[in-house]
Formats: sequence, structure tokens, C-alpha cells
Amino acid sequence: MSMVEEIRIFGAALDALSSLERINLKLAYINHLRNKSLIEEGFKDPYDFVKTHITGSLALSNKIKWSGKISIPSWLAPKPQIGDSSKLSVDNLSKFLEGDGCWEYALTIADYINRRIYPGMPVMIGADHSLTGGPIMALAERYPNLNVVILDAHFDVMNTDRVYEEDRQSGNAMFSLPNDRKIRSAARLNYYGCGNFLDYLLKKEVIAPENLWILGVQDEIDRELKGRRDLGKKFDSNTISVKKWMGTGIHVIFKHEVQSGNFKIDLNGPTYLSIDMDVGSMSSIYSARFMNSYGLNTAEFLQLLHKISRFIRSSNCPLVGLDIMEFDVHFFEVINEKKIDDRTEEIVEEIFKLFVNKNGRKYAS
Repeated sequence: MSMVEEIRIFGAALDALSSLERINLKLAYINHLRNKSLIEEGFKDPYDFVKTHITGSLALSNKIKWSGKISIPSWLAPKPQIGDSSKLSVDNLSKFLEGDGCWEYALTIADYINRRIYPGMPVMIGADHSLTGGPIMALAERYPNLNVVILDAHFDVMNTDRVYEEDRQSGNAMFSLPNDRKIRSAARLNYYGCGNFLDYLLKKEVIAPENLWILGVQDEIDRELKGRRDLGKKFDSNTISVKKWMGTGIHVIFKHEVQSGNFKIDLNGPTYLSIDMDVGSMSSIYSARFMNSYGLNTAEFLQLLHKISRFIRSSNCPLVGLDIMEFDVHFFEVINEKKIDDRTEEIVEEIFKLFVNKNGRKYAS
């Protein structure tokens, strides 16, 4: 299933959304530390969470190496330091995003994989899904016919030039917007981010549309496409973007199709698998950064993982990279404390058993 001899796991915990909701969550964390006079507690980022859980539950193959984390300033990380309070503003984070900060980090990760990991298989654990562009760019240089399989509740191929005005009016947190009204009215949102990173990669021809598979996208988009067609109404700009990209050959398998299990993936080359944890949000996962949809329940999520594993094996092409993204580490402690029926640990363990630790074993219970 994989041609590589070594698997290297690394962390990339960029969390630079400029929405007030996200900023206030981080400020609340800082205030908790300051008021309680406590040493920082809990998991600092998704890499720490995954490493702690996996090394405690699985006997890992000796081919697997934990390679540490990509360096990210604390104010751009999920859990900033007390001294970062003044930096956490809509203006500062917007400037970072508008300056293509996410793109620069994606390029940094591509370079890191080329220098430090390849020919090993990269496994990235992180937050902002835009960083997935890094491994894809690095591997596409090695494998011109790279297949990319994305598990995601959202269609991250949005053309941000088109959806800008609607998201400005609605305050949609999926796209981080400039704070100044004059700038907003004049500028186009054309920087690289978590809502459009696949649009960038497709336009730059890093991956081919026919080699991209997106599974678990919410059914609202499917209903919009069918409803507008049936009623003869015009599509809004979001739907136009989806329709356009689907017309180029992108394979979109909506949530109801995933749930039915009645779908097939025909992989024709080495595969990169990217798992956005919000594909199970509000149903099996309560630790995703975006909890604005009802995703797959535990059985459906696990069934999807097993089905993808079978498709990759039957393709006779290797799995050459993997990531698990869009965790929100702020919720891990709350989940345990409040005894919420969250299955993040179970699902992460299954991902490792199917795609990473294939030659290892589970500890005896």
C-alpha cells in the first residue's frame, strides 16, 4: 500500500483565523491562565494530542518516527502565550492572512518535506486545512499523477473572488475578512486560505481536477444544485463556483452518498489522503475548528475510512502521504470534563491502524 520505508509524523498547528469568535476563544484561554496563575495545561496543539493518545494505545511499527513540529509564532498557534494578548486582533490576523501568510507556511512545509522527510511518507497533524497544500505541492513534484482524496464537510475549492461580497455581508467565519470598511468595499479577497486552498492548487495545476476526490461535503450544496436546476433559478456565486469545478472533473461525493456507501473511487496513481475532522462535526467529532454542520456519525466515519483503505489497496498504487487537520485543542479538556460523547480518539486510532501503523499492532487491553 505504500512504497516508502519510513513514516515521519510532524505537527503544523497554524491557527490564524481572524474571526472574532476565534480570537475571543484564545483570549479566554489567556485570561484563564492569567487569573488562575497556572502553568499552561492540557494539549498545546493537535500533534501533542495525537502523539499522547497513539503512543499510549498502539504498539507502533519501528518505521514510524515522530519528527516534531513546524515552528509557528505563539500568537498564530491554537493556544497563545499570556504576552500575546495585544497581538490577537482582527486587524493583526487579517494582515497576516492578506499577506498570504498561510501560503508562505504551506511553502515552508513543502520545503520541509523535500529536505527532511522524502523519500519517507509525510503524516501531518495540524489545524488550518490550508497547510495541506504543502504536502500536496511537495508530492506532486515526485508524482505527476498524484491523486488527492479529501474528507471534508466543506467544499474548499471556493473561488474567493466570487464569494467575497456575500461573506462580507454575512460575516461567514470560513473566510477571514479585512476589518476596515473602505478596504472591504474596494479589495478582493484573493489570498490563500482554508476555504479556497484547493482552488489555488487547481489553478496552479499542481493537481488535476480529475484526480481530486472530496467526500462528505454537506448535502445543502447538492440540494442547491438540484433545486436551482429544477426551478430554473440562477445560482448564487458559491454554487456557481462549485458547479464550475465539478464540471472540470472534480469528484464530489456528498454526505448522503457517503452514508449510503453507494459510491466508488477509481484511483489511477499514488494517493494523498487529507482528513478534515469536521467531516464528523456535531455527530462523532466535537473537537473540530468548524462546528457549523452535522457530519458523519461514528459508524459512518469509520465505514468511510475502511472503504477508502480498500480503494487504495485495490488501486495497486501506494499511499504516499496523509494529514489529519482542523482539530480544536481547546475542546479536548472540556470533552473529558463534561463527558461529551466525542469519538475523536477512536477515529484517530482507526486512521493510524488503517493508513499509518499497518505493520504494527494494538496494545492488549
